[in-house]
Amino acid sequence: MSHDGSKQAIELVETRRRLRAVKVCIAASLLVCVVEIGLGWFLGLQSLLAEGIHTFLDGFDSVIVLFAVLMAARPADRSHPYGHGKFEALGAAVEGSFVMAAGIAIAYESVGRLIRGEAPPVIPVFVCLVMALASIFYYVISLYLMREARETKSPAVLAEALHLRTHIYITGGLALGLLFGSWTHKPIMDTILAVAVAVCLVGIALHILREVYSQFMDESLPESEVEELAVIVQQFGARFVEVHGLRTRRAGVERHVEMHLVVMPETTVATAHALGHEIEEAITRKWPASRTTVHIEPLNTADSSHREWLKGQPKVRTHDATPDEREFIH
Repeated sequence: MSHDGSKQAIELVETRRRLRAVKVCIAASLLVCVVEIGLGWFLGLQSLLAEGIHTFLDGFDSVIVLFAVLMAARPADRSHPYGHGKFEALGAAVEGSFVMAAGIAIAYESVGRLIRGEAPPVIPVFVCLVMALASIFYYVISLYLMREARETKSPAVLAEALHLRTHIYITGGLALGLLFGSWTHKPIMDTILAVAVAVCLVGIALHILREVYSQFMDESLPESEVEELAVIVQQFGARFVEVHGLRTRRAGVERHVEMHLVVMPETTVATAHALGHEIEEAITRKWPASRTTVHIEPLNTADSSHREWLKGQPKVRTHDATPDEREFIH
């Protein structure tokens, strides 16, 4: 199988994994929300109803994310020459917005109940047990989602995993809080817990939207990944003069990398081109969904001071103030 064919096969497998992860999240959310909304509605427990609405929105958001993953998997075309990777970030943005809206709405209703002095209903003990079981269920599902998000590097699946993982703490906290309210005969705990759920939702939304902002604004890859990239390129150091003009960004699961590869002027185009391909393939082995562009430049040996330009300088430059800082050497 050719390199391009192998790369496409890997990306297809990872796309299927992301889709499967989102489908599992949808099924889990719908299952739990039916129980939470049903109990919250019939028993009049606001905290339970709030968490049920939150869970329902999770399921609805996951459908949007499923669509976003499908769109992001489409190959580059004439209208989207850089691919469709940011559809995943767009899906995460929609999810974060829904979560933020739900948190604000729940807080408004809960605080309103406190201001009006409405007396919450009595809390049955069996409800606490149901919420504890839901917390354990979420823990198992979140372990799977976090693993898939980590291995496929998908921001959409990561958003799903982080959001679902918070349900562990929310449902577990609700179980303990409702149990305390039931034992101490203080049903006001229901309203207080609803406010706590709202605060958690706003925090989750801000975390998700921060990642979305990073991708939409084309922020560089994390410094740890840039250093890993430098190590990969450095292994070819004996065959080039310097790498500068390094630019990186994320688009969904894709990593886009651009670099200027400086070689000796007597290096043939064919030789430099082959080296560029080897560097691209090495980066792809590390991050299958990567898009690397290598620009070949000859060192300006006609300038008598060219040897001074390289003294004490790193082979692979990752901390230049701007991508154009070393353009004078060719």
